[in-house]
Amino acid sequence: MSDSYPDFVARFYDTVYAQVRDGVDNAFYLERMATAGGSALEIGVGTGRLFGEARRRGLDVWGIDLSPAMVEQCQAKLAPEDRQRVWVDDAVRLRTDRRFALVCAPFRVLSHVPSTADQLRLLDAVYGCLSPGGVFVFDLYVPNLKLLREGMPETADFDGEYAPGRRLQRIVSSRPADLSRQTNRVQMRFLWEEADGEHLGEWDFEMRFFFRFEIEHLLARSKLTLEAIHGDFAGAPLTADSREYVVTC
Repeated sequence: MSDSYPDFVARFYDTVYAQVRDGVDNAFYLERMATAGGSALEIGVGTGRLFGEARRRGLDVWGIDLSPAMVEQCQAKLAPEDRQRVWVDDAVRLRTDRRFALVCAPFRVLSHVPSTADQLRLLDAVYGCLSPGGVFVFDLYVPNLKLLREGMPETADFDGEYAPGRRLQRIVSSRPADLSRQTNRVQMRFLWEEADGEHLGEWDFEMRFFFRFEIEHLLARSKLTLEAIHGDFAGAPLTADSREYVVTC
């Protein structure tokens, strides 16, 4: 997987996404974990947005993330006995003796895997850690053709305080897509105040975008079997107006 999160992104992740992410997927993934009929593994556990709530509900969940900084933030919020449930690992090369009734990859994890070969390695690694009858659920964004063609100008999507009296801004932009590779190049700039003045952190990373039949063909090449692709987290059919692919296999 590509472009591990820098320390400053992990530090401010919860503050920013509490405002800019609407939480539309929370209930969906937590319900899938609760009804899995066994252990669940979350790929891309991040700072524990879903994982922490799942543990508070007493669910048998485990989590991995490629970023040591994100795992550190997640573990810091967990009870000591739960910290070993989260570890640094690359889903493309995942090997574990555990078997899971559910594996999930929320918030567009596969978009951080640009190469088809690595996508297939990830899918087959997931298959290898599913128990018989187990399910893999993930989501991806439906490409916005205008943004692919034109990119996105610099936009401040967060401007507030991360601590009393300490301002934080996040400014995001993207270049026109590389259509030959089906990737977007996204830039994020973080400006924040500390006791010694203003600090700047910049992160430039690649996001892979997918189309519906590409997802179907990719899964057909893997060991998994596609069950459904929905257009939102409520189970609506995929239409021309859908903004999400929600995939169950």
